[in-house]
Amino acid sequence: MFTIGQVAKQVGLNIGAIRFYERKGLLEPAVRNEQNNRLYSEDVIGWLEFLKCLRETGMSVEEVKRYYDMVKTGTSTLPERTKLIEDQRQALLEDIEKKKAQLVHLEHKLERYYRGENY
Repeated sequence: MFTIGQVAKQVGLNIGAIRFYERKGLLEPAVRNEQNNRLYSEDVIGWLEFLKCLRETGMSVEEVKRYYDMVKTGTSTLPERTKLIEDQRQALLEDIEKKKAQLVHLEHKLERYYRGENY
């Protein structure tokens, strides 16, 4: 079992974010030790790493909650979960393409500046 500080460091989240996710129902309430400190398992760490990934791809807290609720329901929700992740994957791919185009535009601008052009 790991303390909230250990989990935060390992996952790359701050403690406040972990508490927020717990309040929003994206984590089961942590077990507590004798000192009332939150303790988390390896499974929770894995879930938090995936949750962080989903959030970094732009998935809203509400969508993550919907996904998490489906996970807790069981395998009967696999088609819906698959669709949700596929949609998020597609949105991420589209964002990557936009970012690539923006990068090309910046590189062209830099090339002009390196040649001494003013625009």
